[in-house]
Amino acid sequence: MLNRSLISAICRQGVVHPTFVKTTSPAHLELATQLLEAYRSAALQHQSAAELEEFLAPLIDGAFNRRFALALRKLLEERSTFSSLAELDFPALRAEALRRSAELLQGNEPLPSAAEWNDTLQHASLPDNPLLRDGRLYADLPENDCLQEFKDLNAPQLLNRYNLALVQGILLNAKRLDIHVATADAPRLRRLFKYLRFFQLLAMVEAEDEVRETTSPALLRMHLVVDGPASILDQSKRYGLQLAIFFPAVCALEQWSLEAEVSWKTRNNVLLRISQDSRLECPYHNFAAYVPDEIRMFHQHFQETVADWKIVGDTPFLRGEGREILFPDLSFKHQDGTLVHLELFNRWHANGLAERLSWLAKHPDIPLILGVDRTVLRDAELQDVLDQSAWFAQYGFLYHDYPTCERTRKALQKRLEARGER
Repeated sequence: MLNRSLISAICRQGVVHPTFVKTTSPAHLELATQLLEAYRSAALQHQSAAELEEFLAPLIDGAFNRRFALALRKLLEERSTFSSLAELDFPALRAEALRRSAELLQGNEPLPSAAEWNDTLQHASLPDNPLLRDGRLYADLPENDCLQEFKDLNAPQLLNRYNLALVQGILLNAKRLDIHVATADAPRLRRLFKYLRFFQLLAMVEAEDEVRETTSPALLRMHLVVDGPASILDQSKRYGLQLAIFFPAVCALEQWSLEAEVSWKTRNNVLLRISQDSRLECPYHNFAAYVPDEIRMFHQHFQETVADWKIVGDTPFLRGEGREILFPDLSFKHQDGTLVHLELFNRWHANGLAERLSWLAKHPDIPLILGVDRTVLRDAELQDVLDQSAWFAQYGFLYHDYPTCERTRKALQKRLEARGER
């Protein structure tokens, strides 16, 4: 993520415009290629941070746009893994080496060379001190960390990441995102909502029934209103980061537009407006294959312990109040064919919980169960809402961090039994 000082944008008539670069520009491609080659070489040779910085300094200082060069370096740093020796107690080991060295140097003998003295200490006095190997006495200093791994990409991809990072940096303190999307590919739309759920973002999703003259009626149209970090009181910085990381997923759709109210430099309440015309590309091509540990463990344990229910891969959209669209976190299918969905509410989704319970009480046939994180109970009003909800008492449950298989199974069973009674 780019720091505010590295973001290039201008504000005109209340609208902030990121200064995108062309991913085909020869000058920009040349600088990106030079920086990439430096990081590739440093990773192959396991160069130290100081050695890499020494090589990068003339490239950055001589660049046609120094802030742009610094921004590219920041993005490349985020793709780099440096060695860490934090498991060693450097201060204690270093003090031991220096103390022993001072003891051996007492007297009038001529001073040996640094290499000879290091060898003497290592083999004669302190053979078990790891800091005396290969000159690692001060290896805990950041400039001595070595580049171990670099997640490579090509120059056009780096320039695209830069353009995305400009938008992401501006969105870090947005009040909300107003997003319109359209696609003929339903799986892509489901993937977008999975991103929303994965990053635990607050969103109101509505179907847009109107069909514009310039588009095909086959397009699925959705309007998303995603709360921004400026509207969140609890851990707003973390929420803002997750919102910014989510943004590239929007760019994967054929048609999209985004408007956000943001603060830029000394100006508050300015607008950011972008769309598919910006030609931003989503880099999350392999994200669908990534499954967080808690979800993977839930899937595995559920499969091993629950015989009559199976987790369904494709979770469908559910119609809510009016045009609202619900996208459950998980869907389950009973061996008799009954399909039931699970929606989870954490501390950031708590504002919509009372409304959801009220709607479900009016529509008891909706095949849905709810899980509510116990952190929500810190709000006394929501605690009272849950206590008074007959629907939640029957089809809901509380969890900590992530639901347990047993609580989920019990809620599913109650939904199945209620269906049989009707």
